Amino acid sequence: MRHLARCLPAFAVAALLAAPAGAQQLYKSIGPDGRVQYSDRPPVSGQKVEKITTSRAGSSSSSTAAASPDAAKAGAPKTAAEQEQAFRQRRIDAEEKAKKDEKLAQDNRAKEESCTGARRELAALQSGGRAARMNAQGERIYLEDDQVQQEIGRLQHEISEGCK
Repeated sequence: MRHLARCLPAFAVAALLAAPAGAQQLYKSIGPDGRVQYSDRPPVSGQKVEKITTSRAGSSSSSTAAASPDAAKAGAPKTAAEQEQAFRQRRIDAEEKAKKDEKLAQDNRAKEESCTGARRELAALQSGGRAARMNAQGERIYLEDDQVQQEIGRLQHEISEGCK
């Protein structure tokens, strides 16, 4: 027991001296592509750096750059909740963009179909054959020459304005 009492202070001193050896210096930086990078060496380029000291127990303390306004402007989410929120926002934005692109594509297809139909109708009227339309009762009515010319003018105007 006396032997243990003499060795106890020696073990305490050894434990205190070994504690700083358990701490590790880490560097957190944000690369040019916006990704967060961790390293045991400081980055070579002039990136914004945050020093992180980690002990074996897993606790960490940060210094200098964490409190600077430049680190806040980097825009990198820090907590898991902020990362999740940023992910959801990016997903919502991507879905909205996809919907807008799909609507634009549908509108372009409809416009192209309308233009194709107008061009066919104009070609049929200019071919010189008899032109007919259906009236409200569903009867076929043949157009007079002046009516054909009016339709040709209308279709030419429609094509020149809407089919560019």
